[in-house]
Amino acid sequence: MKYNRRFAMGALAAGLAARWTHADEKPQSSDSPSPWGPLCVFAKPLQMLSFPELADLLVKQQWDGIEATVRKGGQVEPPQVGEQLPKLVDALAAKEKQVVLFASDINSVEQPLTEPTLREAAKLGIRYYRMSYYRYDLDRPILPQLDRFTRQVEQLVQLNREVGITALYQNHAGTRYCGAGMWDLYRIAADQPKEQLAVAFDIRHATVEAGLSWPIHWSMLREHVGALYCKDFRWNEAKVENVPLGSGLVSTSFYDRLRKDPIAGIPVSVHMEYIDHRDPQKAAQRIEAVADDRRAIRRLLGV
Repeated sequence: MKYNRRFAMGALAAGLAARWTHADEKPQSSDSPSPWGPLCVFAKPLQMLSFPELADLLVKQQWDGIEATVRKGGQVEPPQVGEQLPKLVDALAAKEKQVVLFASDINSVEQPLTEPTLREAAKLGIRYYRMSYYRYDLDRPILPQLDRFTRQVEQLVQLNREVGITALYQNHAGTRYCGAGMWDLYRIAADQPKEQLAVAFDIRHATVEAGLSWPIHWSMLREHVGALYCKDFRWNEAKVENVPLGSGLVSTSFYDRLRKDPIAGIPVSVHMEYIDHRDPQKAAQRIEAVADDRRAIRRLLGV
């Protein structure tokens, strides 16, 4: 029987939707189905694997899918989306796994590859993409720059509505990132429909920037959160150092809060960033580290 992508993706989406959609139910025991959406691993540290090898790893480690890298230097280079992204989707679908979302270089409709990339992704059944970051010029007034970023987002929202896909903007710690101070991220997201623009809430970056006050930012952004990013860190003198999930300074009270008050159906993406993803000699270490983080997220969030 000839493989039919449309049939396979439809069947896969229907089966996974049945597992991931539980209205506002709360888990009653460790055996209860998760109220969260698909559990995925960020593919950056696994880019040395072929698409079929990656699918096999997802099966072995019990991930639902991946956050793919569809950007310069990623698994799929943006000019090759039409050729390579279907191959990635098919390889995962053959093992009942998904490209849940993808990290992109997209932050404007003016970029020539924005529209064809989003249309191809939506056609393949991918529901979310992570935007590239806006960066402030610290030698110029900040608020006019924020206004300009907001207008760019509004244009993307219109395209997302037409295409049928959701942009995710991640809060990211750093000197010049829009969204490091999460009040600006609220200003960008507050008036936009969550179906077209949502926040990828990263508790590691939120804790780096906000310290003890991360609960304020979580409460402010919660109704706009469309994906959850999980990773950890510690301070090494004055520098931030990434560490295995659950072993650093991210408070376990965050996960306690999430278990009591989950956001039904949104994806959870685990980012392993504490072993250099560029070093080919560390491939086996990265695979084992991803497995360790899989065990950690099961312990922390129950998924």
